Amino acid sequence: MKIVVLGTGFAGSALIREFATRGHEVVAVSRTGGGTWPAGASSVTGTVYDPAFVAHVTADADVVAVALPALSAEGGIAAGVEALLPAVDRRARLGVVGGSAVLPLTEGGPRLGDTAAFPDALRPRVTAHQRALDMLEASPGEIDWFVLVPAAEFGPHVPGARRGKYRTSRTALVSDSDGHSAIGVEDYAIAFADELETPTAHRSWLTVGY
Repeated sequence: MKIVVLGTGFAGSALIREFATRGHEVVAVSRTGGGTWPAGASSVTGTVYDPAFVAHVTADADVVAVALPALSAEGGIAAGVEALLPAVDRRARLGVVGGSAVLPLTEGGPRLGDTAAFPDALRPRVTAHQRALDMLEASPGEIDWFVLVPAAEFGPHVPGARRGKYRTSRTALVSDSDGHSAIGVEDYAIAFADELETPTAHRSWLTVGY
């Protein structure tokens, strides 16, 4: 597959490495065009917020993977998804790195971002990820998208060690027997690549954790 990855930060760089290691043709898109990638991955300078660039870079892609920050000066994840929807149309599957706070910790419970313990400073990120998910759900039916949502504990501060295993859920964030919801970035990338190679989620979210 030819996979275009938009965003080369914490999650995006892990996706690029995992996809390339599996033998896929990977195009890493960032505003600087930098990065050191394995064989099979190339770097392109550009921004998802430029419609002409997006149309060009995704023209022959099988998959477009979105690993953008929740918030940015250009509009973050919500603006990125909005810019991509007209470009992917029926031509490419769209996979998005989601945010855990839009999902409940337990089935039927409140969103993680709506719990009393959730930091107020992070609530704008919740809004951004929810807007992106709402736009995807309202998109034309021919667009094949999925959002892979990491566990609650996920980020540069807890990169984790590669275990080569994970669990998924379609009802709530994945937690272990102690109620701990976590996933390392390399195992998140494994789950994302597995979903691309053996699709199970169509026009829906899927969450992953240990």
